[in-house]
Amino acid sequence: MKRYRCRGAITVFLSLISTLFLSLLCTLTESARVQGAESVASSALDMGIFSVMGEYEKEMLERFNVFFLDGAYGTGEFDIRKAEMRLKNMMEYTAEPDKGLPLSFSMNLFPMEIEQCRIDKYALATDENGGVFYAQAVANQKAGLAADVINKVLDSQNKAAQQEKASKEYEQSDKEIGKRMDELEAEKEAVEESERQAALEDKKGQQDGAFIPIDEADKIQVENPLDEIKKIKKLGLLGLILKDPSAVSEKSVVKKEMVSHRETEKGNLQLQGIKRDLISDGIFQEYLLDNFPGITGGGREGSLDYQLEYILVGKDNDVDNLKSVVNRLLLMREGANFAYAMGNASMREAALALAVLLVGAIPIPGLVTATKAALLLAWAYGESLIDVRILLAGGKVPLLKDESSWRLSLENLAHLTQVLEEAGSGTGKGLAYKDYLRLLLAVGDKKEYPMRALDMIEGQMRKRAATAEFHADYCIAGIRAEAQFYIKPVFLRITSAFTGTSKRGIEYGTAGAMTYLAGG
Repeated sequence: MKRYRCRGAITVFLSLISTLFLSLLCTLTESARVQGAESVASSALDMGIFSVMGEYEKEMLERFNVFFLDGAYGTGEFDIRKAEMRLKNMMEYTAEPDKGLPLSFSMNLFPMEIEQCRIDKYALATDENGGVFYAQAVANQKAGLAADVINKVLDSQNKAAQQEKASKEYEQSDKEIGKRMDELEAEKEAVEESERQAALEDKKGQQDGAFIPIDEADKIQVENPLDEIKKIKKLGLLGLILKDPSAVSEKSVVKKEMVSHRETEKGNLQLQGIKRDLISDGIFQEYLLDNFPGITGGGREGSLDYQLEYILVGKDNDVDNLKSVVNRLLLMREGANFAYAMGNASMREAALALAVLLVGAIPIPGLVTATKAALLLAWAYGESLIDVRILLAGGKVPLLKDESSWRLSLENLAHLTQVLEEAGSGTGKGLAYKDYLRLLLAVGDKKEYPMRALDMIEGQMRKRAATAEFHADYCIAGIRAEAQFYIKPVFLRITSAFTGTSKRGIEYGTAGAMTYLAGG
């Protein structure tokens, strides 16, 4: 029986057609794969940036409600390359899924290598004189405020402006009346000396010192409260208004070592959304009041105890900060109290009656009027001392006084020191010390607040062992990074085997950015 053998054959033409078709198919598949690989590479960078920024300092968030990445990673030495290394490490888990696995049975359709990764731009908390920190604090504080708080902020700022105006008017009146009183007192002394000499000549036969005119004797019996006020103004203010002056903190700092005064690291990433206006300033001041203690607040920890007072005035020790704030607070109360006294008819009449008694029958034009004004100023000053003492003791004082809330009588003005010692904690109506700080912050040097707040944050953070090397100017608020990838070929290897063409992969570059500031 005859046998047949099957033999396969393909023509050269068909071989070429098959090779070209396979090459085309592999090329199309490779093109699609490369597009996918580029998406994976971009995602690797984005997820790497997100992961790096996710390592924010948790203590900063818990204590101060702000997000920042420690650019020194706890070492006390800032180097952006540390963040770059973290970024590359995070990216490798996306770019190389088998990273860290001893065995892998999955097929990776997007093999690639990270050739280069660098952070070319970054923003720090201290950039723009603390503007980066300011913007984030405002954004985070605003998110947690009630709908009507903005109106309250604006209302507080209007009240602060009115109080500042009243304080300036008081200062001007005090200066003018004080100068006028000095002139009139000198004139009065000259007149009295002239009368005394004339009386001595008329009474040569009487014993020296035995002659005392009736009107002079009457004036000796009247206590002059202006003398008491002069004595008080020469005394230490804190000793008068604090119930326990010995409890005042004596902490101090070295200013040149603080972030607001030393040479700081500088970022080069310009963030959007940093703006300072009236509303933003008001919200930032609410942030300060919520996150930093003052003399009447608890939980003091850091380089200084009176941190709100430091943010307001910027002295290098607690005592001077407290003195400065007390003086400002006293001036604010003096303005409001003097305005009330000037508008109260019964108080003006009482001051006039006492002025007439103090001046007597000395014929000096304007002396009674000037003395009356000086008494009203002194009365307002005495009432203000009581107000400040009550505030520092934790009590409340109305912003605008009325007859029921006015405490000091004109008769007791000459015994003000004793009255201060007996002053209580107030009626519980009005504004507390913290509320008055809100008003003082509204009219203070606002551009200095962010850096001073960072001073206090730095001081608090360094009290913890885990963040003992904390530097506010190492706090990263945003980064921009770029990466270069080498995407390895997969399907082109098949084509290369048939055609002998190059099987080299492609280079792909991408960039990404992220900040903690919304809209940045």
